[in-house]
Amino acid sequence: MNLVVTFGRKAVDLKFKALGLKIIQDIPTDDFNRILEHHLSDGWVKTYEYDGFDAWIDYGKVKLIKYGVKLNFEWDNWCEGEIIGKAKDIDSLASKFGLKARETRNWWPKST
Repeated sequence: MNLVVTFGRKAVDLKFKALGLKIIQDIPTDDFNRILEHHLSDGWVKTYEYDGFDAWIDYGKVKLIKYGVKLNFEWDNWCEGEIIGKAKDIDSLASKFGLKARETRNWWPKST
């Protein structure tokens, strides 16, 4: 594995730990869309939505907020959906929707 890639991954892992973040990864597209729509219909507000030429074709990102709680929803056509937020919020969301929360990204390919 390239040293620069390994260093970058370690930096992201440290950021997660320092900011108290967790992630849910590999969410199938239909489930990801259902969870996103649930949040929007429950009063969450979009503070950002990626609007590039490939939006929701190859890549999509939405940042939501409600009562000071922030969640980042991100999707691509290779890994499908992921949601990032503060650990307690992600743990709650994972429990509610039967998903697994992680303390760091599940990197692919694995670094050596």
